[in-house]
Amino acid sequence: MHVVGVFLIYAAVVVRSLVRMQDLQHPDQAMALLALYGVVLVAETWLIPWRPDRAAGLGTVATAGQPRGRLWPLAACLLVQSGLVIGLLLNREVQDYFALLFVPLSLQAVLFFGRRAGFACIGALTLAMAGPLLASEEGWGFGLAMVINYGGLCFLLGGYAHQVRRAQTTRLQNRQVLGELQAAYGRLQGYAAQVEELAAEQERYRLARELHDSVTQTVFGMNLTVQSARLLLDKEPGGAARQLLRLEELASGAMGEIQALVSQLRPTPAAEENLPAALRRLAVERQLRDGLHVTLEAEGERALPGAVTAGLCRIVQEALTNVAKHAGTREVTIRLSLGGELACVEVEDRGCGFEPEATQGRQGHLGLTGMAERAREIGWRLSVDSSPGAGTRLRVEESPPGGEA
Repeated sequence: MHVVGVFLIYAAVVVRSLVRMQDLQHPDQAMALLALYGVVLVAETWLIPWRPDRAAGLGTVATAGQPRGRLWPLAACLLVQSGLVIGLLLNREVQDYFALLFVPLSLQAVLFFGRRAGFACIGALTLAMAGPLLASEEGWGFGLAMVINYGGLCFLLGGYAHQVRRAQTTRLQNRQVLGELQAAYGRLQGYAAQVEELAAEQERYRLARELHDSVTQTVFGMNLTVQSARLLLDKEPGGAARQLLRLEELASGAMGEIQALVSQLRPTPAAEENLPAALRRLAVERQLRDGLHVTLEAEGERALPGAVTAGLCRIVQEALTNVAKHAGTREVTIRLSLGGELACVEVEDRGCGFEPEATQGRQGHLGLTGMAERAREIGWRLSVDSSPGAGTRLRVEESPPGGEA
């Protein structure tokens, strides 16, 4: 919009000159100088589009990053225009409106070269107009008034140009920041996809480990049972029948283990429930499937995030699976404490127990590795207290604020 204002000021001076043509001592020379001023003004507008800020869609304002070597054509235009205006001011008969042509130059000086260089140019233009105006035939008082009037107007528009330049520079910086944020968002999406893929890979690894620890061993036992039944079929039919019953039990156990693994792959509603309700549902399911008698002791009504609830349910589910497979008991107690500063969940049985230190070197023994990983993912800590013949107590406790999981 400032370009339109510049041309309107120029047009006003041209019209005023045509009206007062008869008062000019050298009208042809004055009109020639005005025409040259207009030509340079048009050329100046054609020089602006090659600048980087125009390419960025910021109009005609130079930015702080503008290469100085590319500003010399604009500086030459301002210098030529200043000389043309001084030439017009030397016409002592009519001076009051020719100085108005310094106003567009002040505006453009700040826009093109910044605040310091621009206001230095405005000061130089004010001094340049002072000489001819103070020597006016109207007297030095008139000239001084014109210098103050036009000088103040030049500085005023220079201040406006500085604000425009700052606004345009801020817009460019905002666009650059927006581009950086969009690029960062794209990288975050890529990281999220990698994390999701890693989580899926870890889940596949866990399932493969569970299959190896449970179903594979059961199938191996079934194979041995079939071989034994085949050998006893002719010699001892009664023994073969017992092996077939054993085979049936193994097949039923393998089916239950496979169903348990498949159920873990299905979307669980645990994240939509509070933790006590989710644990009660899990206790009923395990009693129906494995015959476990689960006692739930819950205190407190603190709400936990959905991801934490789902993670704790998975840990308890794996702990109950360990009890059903290895503890040699069907009595299990789950204690849930949500009333203290740090929440915790315990799964305790009075089964055969084991030596936790003896299992540290064996990857995935009893699913403890997977449970510890799940606990770390939700920011909790897992500990196991067990000894042969004294049962096992598995405890998952919330990590303190600022502490390590």
